[in-house]
Amino acid sequence: MARKAVLEGGRRDEIIVTAMKLFFEHGYEATSVRMIMNEVGGEIGMFYHYFKSKDMLFDMVVERFFKEYRGKFETALLTCNTREELVKILTPIYEKSMEDFGKLKGNIHWTVQAAMHEGTLLALKPAIQLLIEKWGVDNSTDSEILAGQVLYGLSATIHSEAFIKMDPKGKESCILDFIGRILD
Repeated sequence: MARKAVLEGGRRDEIIVTAMKLFFEHGYEATSVRMIMNEVGGEIGMFYHYFKSKDMLFDMVVERFFKEYRGKFETALLTCNTREELVKILTPIYEKSMEDFGKLKGNIHWTVQAAMHEGTLLALKPAIQLLIEKWGVDNSTDSEILAGQVLYGLSATIHSEAFIKMDPKGKESCILDFIGRILD
């Protein structure tokens, strides 16, 4: 018998939100379907009514994580008129995301970590492209390519040991210098 399509919302969303919390607290491997359903207050059968597998649920959790992250990022971008404003507004969003990812990072396989990192960059790329266009960057390189250069370059920068050891002002200066080199 074919599985009925399940509409979004309700218990399905509650399971996704609860799973996200538990995956962040315990990691993917250490979080069982039973743990999720105990937290939600439902039976295992209810889980399989909404999801074919824990892997399917994890994919939806990751998708939601990126959607929420991208939403916060895009909202912040609407208020940024300068590069300095961008750095000041996005730093807390970035720090919170790295804190969440750090909790998850130690508990999942490196391949999943790499996929999540790549997914984050891809999720943010359209917002960076919009910002480049909003700022009217006069560069012969296409704004989509520039957005990728900014994101991947910033990613390499902020994940480097030298950057991590910098004080907040040094980090801000480093990021502004990098963005200026790409966008000027």
